[in-house]
Amino acid sequence: MFDKHLPSLIQEFIITYETGVSLENALKQAFETFNMDEVFNAQKKISTNYIELFNHYAFKRDDKEIWRFTRLISQLKKTGSQTAATALEKFHDELWQNLSVNAKLKSEKVTIQLTFILMLSLISVITVVITPILLIL
Repeated sequence: MFDKHLPSLIQEFIITYETGVSLENALKQAFETFNMDEVFNAQKKISTNYIELFNHYAFKRDDKEIWRFTRLISQLKKTGSQTAATALEKFHDELWQNLSVNAKLKSEKVTIQLTFILMLSLISVITVVITPILLIL
């Protein structure tokens, strides 16, 4: 669920954060926009800090992209530097590029599979048409 929405969630976070909203509220807004809030309902009882909740979730998930996103958010929280924001935008662009490359690879794979099926169909049609002709001769 989370993997499909991560690039869009990062984009929503960046847009919200760049409007001047605090880091915590930008993250909260991004979660609420993509209905990711349900992921954190159990942990909300323990802590209300969305950044800590997200770090805990990333640790449990052991997903490379989510973990990298949480590290960038933590770095942005600690330093607030422009390099952290730039790194976050580069990470977002990387994710979108990876998604497009994966989609192209999947479409090529499907194309190859369909071509194989069509070739088998053509061979069977040729066999069905030629066999009676050869039997007559």
